[in-house]
Amino acid sequence: MDRKLAAILSADVAGFSRLAALDEEGTIHALNASLDLIGEIVRAHDGRIFGTAGDGFVAEFASAVQATRCSVEIQRRLAGNPEDMPGDRRLEFRIGVNLGDVIVSGDDLLGDGVNIAARLQEMAPPSGICISGSVREHLYGKVPFALTSLGERAMKNIPRRISVFRVDWLQEALEGGDAGPAQGTGPAMPSPAPRFGRDQPSIVVMPFDNLSGQGDEYFVDGVVEEITAALSCVREFFVIARQSAFTYKGRFVDVHDLESELGVNYVVQGTVRRGGDRLRISVQLVDTETRTQFWSERYEGAAEDIFELQDRIAAQVAGAIHPAIRSAETELSKRKPPNSLRAYDLVMRAYPYLWGQSKATNERAIPLLQDAIAIDPAYGRAHAFLAWCYAQHLGYIWTEEPERDLERSLRAVEAAVGSIDDDPTALTAVGGALSHCGDQERAAAYLERALALDPNNAWAWARYGWVASYKGEPGAAERFERALTLSPADPLTFNMRMGMAFSLAMAGSLSEAVAIAREVVNKHPDVTWCYRMMAAWAAMSGDLKTARWAAGKLLEIEPHFTIERYLSRPVFRGVPQWAAQTAEGLRQAGLPER
Repeated sequence: MDRKLAAILSADVAGFSRLAALDEEGTIHALNASLDLIGEIVRAHDGRIFGTAGDGFVAEFASAVQATRCSVEIQRRLAGNPEDMPGDRRLEFRIGVNLGDVIVSGDDLLGDGVNIAARLQEMAPPSGICISGSVREHLYGKVPFALTSLGERAMKNIPRRISVFRVDWLQEALEGGDAGPAQGTGPAMPSPAPRFGRDQPSIVVMPFDNLSGQGDEYFVDGVVEEITAALSCVREFFVIARQSAFTYKGRFVDVHDLESELGVNYVVQGTVRRGGDRLRISVQLVDTETRTQFWSERYEGAAEDIFELQDRIAAQVAGAIHPAIRSAETELSKRKPPNSLRAYDLVMRAYPYLWGQSKATNERAIPLLQDAIAIDPAYGRAHAFLAWCYAQHLGYIWTEEPERDLERSLRAVEAAVGSIDDDPTALTAVGGALSHCGDQERAAAYLERALALDPNNAWAWARYGWVASYKGEPGAAERFERALTLSPADPLTFNMRMGMAFSLAMAGSLSEAVAIAREVVNKHPDVTWCYRMMAAWAAMSGDLKTARWAAGKLLEIEPHFTIERYLSRPVFRGVPQWAAQTAEGLRQAGLPER
């Protein structure tokens, strides 16, 4: 069996099935024209296409540099291909490049070297390029574009985690970048080009100001590195590469100028100060257009724990900035006139209603999501959030027709799953919906995928905690604690706190659970489901006074509540013994059976 080292380029068209369904003949014509052009580009870079399948192809190169340069030229040439379709009909290829050992079988190549390239291609966004760490090692000083680390990723059927980098081919590397030095002293940027995430908010983490001695410079730069890497894992926004940001180091920059120079909506700024054996780090998030500060936080820790502190800051900043940007984008979309709304804007408008924890707010989100889907039927995130809305009707007993909402939620899940593999937020929505629908095993799979892509996703950690609770497994409390640490200002903090209380109650710490529930209902008196749990837990602990008070509050808000209806929730299927204990507690609290 012959083997050799080869650079493999794998590519396919993003959303090809959807495009073909809209215009089969036109799509096939555009595909053939694109593949003809690609064949010429591959040959010009001394490559060879050795496999084709439908809308994709696989090519071999003797050099990682040639393969990467070829992938960039393909994307650049296709962006202006006159045979391609305009707007939402445009063919956008995703490309993955790997350097590895392959098995030679005639004209074909096989093995992990090829398989990893295919997995990298699946991770790339439309018109995007992802490369492996083995390719990255050969590119130093040889390519003029920025390379952004996406961390180590688990890949299907690959026994080890693979380092993944994004090729920012629309933006050439600047002075001090990984690809080699550029001329000049400032960020001589061209006019901003459209980015991969052109419908996404964009952000840059600027070099932090060192308010201590020069000896702390390495730590200050390291914090910025870690925060940038952490934010790059969050697919909800586009993150400018570190090497671009560091061209501004040591000089004053007006954040408003960064809007045009880097094409960003938001800037992360910060300072670091050492005092004795203590470190203080301040971080803020600023809107580049209005210079408004959306969010700020201060972190303190022992200087001797600098590396642990650095990791913790990166995770917490990413977790906190995530909802801050989401909130800013929601407000921006509210200010847009209706005739300018796109599918993305409609989903942003739905955001505040998704977390309202009431039937009324949930029902306001549904038509917005349906309108987004009408504009873009393949918008996976809109389908995922729609599944979440119908599942909330089911989980919180807001529906008179549970079977109908179960069917609607599962139908929306199936509509979403084919196009959300790289969207942690949509994966979390699907996981949460499936959990409410009673399928905890499948829910766990989607939530684990979301956390593999975005380990700082507080909502995913919280839903993962609920899944553990509904399966009667240990570890739920740690997941809720992680969520609270990552996003202490999250609008769903009370849900995470109730999750902690639920895990405590299941572990027998009923008084602690009741104390947390009391704290939550004092702050959120209109969130009905907290009273249900509080009434049951208080009765189970022997505190009938509190149990009957909570039951009375519940019936004021929800006069038609019955224990029978409550126990019909699908989440109780996996914990029948706990369901029976809960039912008995509700009876002791004085709530009606049916």
